[in-house]
Amino acid sequence: MRRFAEIEDLSGLVREALGSGCRVAAVDRLRGGSKKGVYRVRVDGAGVASVVVYSWAETENFWPAAQEVGTADPLAPASGLLAFLAAQRSLNRLGVRVPRLFLTDDRRHRYRADVAVVEDVGGGPLEGLFDTDPARAAAALGDLAGTLKVMHRHHSPRYGRVDLLEQGVTAGGASCEALVLERALRDLEEAADGTAGSRQRPARWATGCGNWLSG
Repeated sequence: MRRFAEIEDLSGLVREALGSGCRVAAVDRLRGGSKKGVYRVRVDGAGVASVVVYSWAETENFWPAAQEVGTADPLAPASGLLAFLAAQRSLNRLGVRVPRLFLTDDRRHRYRADVAVVEDVGGGPLEGLFDTDPARAAAALGDLAGTLKVMHRHHSPRYGRVDLLEQGVTAGGASCEALVLERALRDLEEAADGTAGSRQRPARWATGCGNWLSG
């Protein structure tokens, strides 16, 4: 049976992050965290109304165990506190706005898993904002577009997981395009129903995609 965090589990962690005068009033487990737990923790006496806690506990990971892959594989599982911190450092260097970090712990002093306590960026879902305040929604999309342009302009001589690139690990494969093509053809082969015609289709698709990649 999966066990999720409650007030008593996160109170000490959040007090360490925000100060001894902080009192945890409520904990809500948020949707969307399929490899980690995401909790909104509402607090009193801390100068902020709430924070978000990420928990990389095994019981929070809903993905089945993947087959063993090498660390150089850029499509290997990339969940975890170290990968999260590497991504945040990379975005900070580019000037991309990311939630502020209050505390991280990979020694499990206050909780049973690796955790991060971060700024709670409020405002509600963007989808609902289009109905209630279209001008504000448009401004938020404009900010997102600007952020994506900054990221798009950033190029690197190597590709792969950000945390591994920081360690000097080079991803396997000739290029991003070749890697995507290889994985796509593998998926097509698995999806083929075994008939002669279906077995021939991946070969034809491979030829067409190869011609497209080569220009």
